[in-house]
Amino acid sequence: MTTAFRLPLCSAAARFCVGHQFRQLACTVLAGLLSGTAFAQTTPQAQDTMFTRLVQKNQFALTPTGTQFTGLGWEKLQQDIQKSQLVLIGEDHGMAQIPAFATAVARELKPALYVAEIDKYQAQDVSRLATQPGLASAFNKKYPMALSFYSWAEEMELARYLRTQNVSILGIEQVGIGTPGRFFTVLSEKVKSKPAKAYLQQRARTYQTRDYTAMLTGKYNGITMFALGQSGIDSLRAFTEKESPEARKMVDDFVASYRIYQESFAGKRSSHFARINLMKRNLLAELQPYQQANQPLPKMLFKFGAYHVGQGRSIWGDIYDVGNLAKNLADMHDQKSLHIFVMGKQGTKLGAGVPDADVKNTVKYSDAEEAMIKPFAAQTKAGSAWQIFDLRPLRAALLRDKLKVSSHELEATILGYDYVVIIPETTSSHSL
Repeated sequence: MTTAFRLPLCSAAARFCVGHQFRQLACTVLAGLLSGTAFAQTTPQAQDTMFTRLVQKNQFALTPTGTQFTGLGWEKLQQDIQKSQLVLIGEDHGMAQIPAFATAVARELKPALYVAEIDKYQAQDVSRLATQPGLASAFNKKYPMALSFYSWAEEMELARYLRTQNVSILGIEQVGIGTPGRFFTVLSEKVKSKPAKAYLQQRARTYQTRDYTAMLTGKYNGITMFALGQSGIDSLRAFTEKESPEARKMVDDFVASYRIYQESFAGKRSSHFARINLMKRNLLAELQPYQQANQPLPKMLFKFGAYHVGQGRSIWGDIYDVGNLAKNLADMHDQKSLHIFVMGKQGTKLGAGVPDADVKNTVKYSDAEEAMIKPFAAQTKAGSAWQIFDLRPLRAALLRDKLKVSSHELEATILGYDYVVIIPETTSSHSL
C-alpha cells in the first residue's frame, strides 16, 4: 500500500507537467480572464461573447459507466479516435477516473504501443506484473516507489487491460527518482563479475532503505538521486566498465538521469530542457524498430501530464515537448495525431505523501480557477455528466486573429489540444 513518489510542488498547475517528479520551478498561475480585441472596433465584451458562444456551441456531454462511455460527446470523440494513428492524453495525476477513460480510448484506438510517463525499466516491470493478478501488489510491498503511478490500482488496471490486448508498454522518462533500489537490483542481475554483483546488491539494499526513509520523513535531500555524489557515480562506472553493453547502457541511463536530478535540485531551469530532450530521444530510440521505409507508424496511445503532450510550444515557454514530436512524426507519415486534455474540476486526488497512507495522501482540490481550463470548468456543473469541448473552432478563430485571450496558459490549451474533457468531480486513486 504505497503511493507513487512525488515531492511537493509550488502550484496546482505544476502537477500537470511533473507528476511524481520533483520539479520545483517557480510557478505562478495567472487568472484566465478573457480580454483584448482582434480589431480596433471590437470590444472586450464582444470578445467574451464570441468566446462563450464558441465554447457552448462546441460543448457536448459524455456519460461514464466504468470504462464504457455514452453520449454525443463520446460519439464525436470516437469518430476522431478512429481516424487517428496517435492519440495523446494529457492529464492531472492521481484521479481514479482518468485511467478508466484511457481504457475506453484504447478500446477504440486499438494501439500497438502505449507510451507512458515512466522509465523503460519501470515499463518492463509494469508489463510483467500486469499479466498476473497479485504480482503487482507483492512487488509494490517489496519495492515501494518503484512503480511510480502504476503503484495505483486504477493505473495498474489500465496496464492489465493493455497487456490483455498485447499492447507493448514503453517508458521514455528518465530513471525514476524513487527507483534506485530496484534499478540496482536489476542491474546486479545483468553483470557477470562477482565483485560487481556483490557491490550492486549491497548498493540496492542501501538505496532502497535510504529512499524509503527519506520519503517517510520528508527529508528529500537524503534521496539517492540527490545525495549520491560523484564518488558513487565513479564507483558505479568502475565496477561495470567491463560488463556487457546492456549493463553499461543501464549505467549510462542512470547517470544521465542523475545529472538531471542534480541540476534540478540546484534550481537550474536547464534540467527541465534536459529532461524533455531525453524523453524525445528515448521515444525515437523506442520507435526505431518500427521505422521502415514508407511504413506507417504503429497506432500509439500516450498518457502523460498535460504539459507534455500538447502540440506546438509548451506552456512552460520555449520548449517543444513530447506531444509536439508526436505530431511531427504523424505529419511526416501523413497520419493524424489527436490531443486530449482530461482533468477534474474538483474533488479528491492522491497527492505527494508518505508510504502506506492513502488517507494522508488524499487531498481535496478545486481547479475551477486554473487558467488552463477556467472557461471550460465554468460550463461544467456539479453533478452533471462529463463535458467535452472541441477546441478546434476556438483555435481557428485564435489563429485568424478573431479571438484573443490574455492568459498564456489558456492560449496554450487551445493551441495545443483538440479536446478538453472536464470531469465534474473526481475521486482519488487507490494504492495497490
